[in-house]
Amino acid sequence: MNIRDFSQDLQKIYDEMGNTFSLYQKASGLSCLEGCGKCCTNPELEASVLEMFPLAVRLLDEGKLDEWLDKLESPTQDFCLMYEAHSGDGKLGRCGAYNERPSVCRMFGVSGYYDKHREITLSVCKLIREKYPDLTKTWESGVSEEKTPMLITWSYQMANLDPALIQNKLPINQALKGALERVALYALYQGES
Repeated sequence: MNIRDFSQDLQKIYDEMGNTFSLYQKASGLSCLEGCGKCCTNPELEASVLEMFPLAVRLLDEGKLDEWLDKLESPTQDFCLMYEAHSGDGKLGRCGAYNERPSVCRMFGVSGYYDKHREITLSVCKLIREKYPDLTKTWESGVSEEKTPMLITWSYQMANLDPALIQNKLPINQALKGALERVALYALYQGES
């Protein structure tokens, strides 16, 4: 596997995914709250090693692979190390790797999923739901496979790249470390530094 081609293929899926979810959120008026970092500071946020490859390749290209492996060996926080807080309490901030952020970050906020009865349900962030309760109810009543971006659709697309690498979800920092280790090994074999 050529890790650069693999990363580019995943980035294409990410770009389409990001556009799809962004357009839906803008159309619905149910977008993430500006500057909110609530989900970014959740220590239980998980991703797969596969999802972190675009960021790992970027860090390799920037010559920061070893620096980030060291950071991840002894992390300074138990939540996403890519999150850059802009307030003292950490609630406001931004992603330091927005273009390469994993799928969970692209699909969070407002998205469709199948519940245990195989009915389409709208997943809406608690903070968005609280700020726009009436708007949330309106969009929940109109949820459909044709109109609502579905989590499963994008998960299948990523799984088609490498079913084994997407199966295991890890805390996001561990997933990044796994991707960095694989990219480092690839770079070693390819004679890159």
